[in-house]
Order: sequence, then structure tokens, then C-alpha cells
Amino acid sequence: MSRLVVADPSHIKSIYRESYALWGAGLTRRDYLGLWNEISSTAWARENARFYVWLGPGGEVLSSLKAYRPKLQLLGECGRAIVLGAIFTPRARRRRGHAAAAVRAALDVGREDGSNVALLFSDIGTRYYDTFGFREIPAEEQWGPLSAGTDDTPAGWTLRDMRDEDLSTVIAMHDAFCAARPFAVLRDPAHWEFVRTRAFGFFRRLGSAQVRQRWRVAECDGRVVGYLITVEGRGEWNVREVGALGGDFEGMADVLRVAAVEAARSGLRRFYAWLPRELVAHLSGWRIRSSSRRGAVPMIAALDGMAEFPALQVPGAAYIPYQDQF
Repeated sequence: MSRLVVADPSHIKSIYRESYALWGAGLTRRDYLGLWNEISSTAWARENARFYVWLGPGGEVLSSLKAYRPKLQLLGECGRAIVLGAIFTPRARRRRGHAAAAVRAALDVGREDGSNVALLFSDIGTRYYDTFGFREIPAEEQWGPLSAGTDDTPAGWTLRDMRDEDLSTVIAMHDAFCAARPFAVLRDPAHWEFVRTRAFGFFRRLGSAQVRQRWRVAECDGRVVGYLITVEGRGEWNVREVGALGGDFEGMADVLRVAAVEAARSGLRRFYAWLPRELVAHLSGWRIRSSSRRGAVPMIAALDGMAEFPALQVPGAAYIPYQDQF
């Protein structure tokens, strides 16, 4: 009888040998596996991340997935979610329903663990996951040209690299932003360590001179007033996350204004971002185009008989930053 079990190192190695072609993202095979090993060694991942395999009667790997259990704020209530990712079936086992069986078994694990909802980020559209009770959370992406102008930048604001001692202030900014949202993944310090390990581990292994990741804070009169996470290179300024004191949107816009001028002067000519609608509204003068997200589409399913979350179906109502993508 087929069953869902936690993957052992031999299972993971065999899965990564084939899934590397799909998700390697420029890493070597060795680094691709090494990144997961580094991520899974963090305190948060040891408690909240699992690599599962769907095994056949003879112990053969039929499909696999990863499951994470972050804290979630949903419509004023806090709870746990099970987040599914990296759903993969070896080529020789495909089109036999193995991935579907693995997903259903993982959702049962979520229910048994007390998760309120399940989440995932789909790159294959939404129809397949509709059959499991998932519904799309409308999400948007933005892009446009960068300008080196300075007319709308706040006076006295500067940017510098984020230091370890800045993290408590950054966490407070992120918490303030989440408090006002109908939907948010909540990050305690251990979760922040997981996010940072994942991001820095990837770019350290990538070792590309053409692309760099930057975690920075904005200061005014020696006081940290915001933070910004970007990936820069190949002409693009990719905004991964931005925050400001009190979760203030105008403060976030000021962080982006200062950083955009710097990015344009360094030779970057276009930007790409996932930003909340309220923040986009504060970026007057920017030539921003926006559309429904074409990839990593967030989807949610109730696990405890809750309603279909109509409040999240309004475009722009929910916002999930890049760092909360699993």
C-alpha cells in the first residue's frame, strides 16, 4: 500500500537528481542539494519543515513534496498553516495520480497537526489545485522603467547594509505591517533566520558577478526608518520586500524613492516588484504597470470547514511578499 513518509537522505538525493533541471536556478547539482541541507538545519525548519515522499508498496518513490508550517494571520485570527511546495513526480511515474495522492495525504497531515488552512504557490495555473479545494488569492506584480531623478526623494534619507543588530527593528516594522492586513504570514525571529539563511545561502552558492542580493536599512538622522530587500543585475532592480516604521505606506514609498534613484544611477533601467496596492498608490510619478501575477500564484484551502474566504478574493485585498513564498 502506498504511503506518505518523511524523506530520508537517499530519497532526497534521488529526487534532487531529477528535479534539479526544473528548479536548479543556476546552481550546480551539489549546491542545489547543499542549499536544502543548509535550510533544513535551521531551528525553524527543524520544527516546521518536512520533505515528504509518496512511496509505493515496494518502497519506490512515486512522488514528493515539501511541507512548511508557518504562523498565519487570517481575517483577524492567528493560527497555523500547512504550505505545500516543490510538488514533484519522477518522469517515469507521471500521469498516474501519484502527485494527487501525495497532496491529499499531506493535507491530512495538516489537519492532524491542527493547521487551519493550506497554502501553495502555483506555477502551473490554478485548475489542477482547484480539485483539492484550493482557491486563488488574487495577487499582483508591477514593473516599469527606472528614473534617476531626485525631485521626490526625502531629504536626509540614506541607505546602508543591514546588520544583525538591526533585525529587531526590522521585525517590528514587518509585524506592524502584518497587523493591519487581512492575511499575513507571521515571522518570529527563528522564521527570520530561516528566510535569511535561504536567501543568503542561494546567492552565496550562485556566486554570480552579474546578480547581487541586497538587504539594507534606510536611516534618517541616524535612526532606522525602513528596510529594503532587493536583487539587482542584468539591468533589473527586483524589489523583494520593503518595510517602514509602523507599517506606514508613505514611509515605504520613501524607502523605494531613495533606493530607486541609487539603482538608476548604477545603471539599472527597469524595476519589477510584488507590492501592495496601497503602496503603489503612494508612488505618484512612477510609470508603473500592474497585472495579475503570472507565476507563483498563491492559493488557499480551508482545512477545518471554514468558509471560502471571500474577503481574500478581492484583487489587492491580500498581499504576500516574495520572502513568504515557499
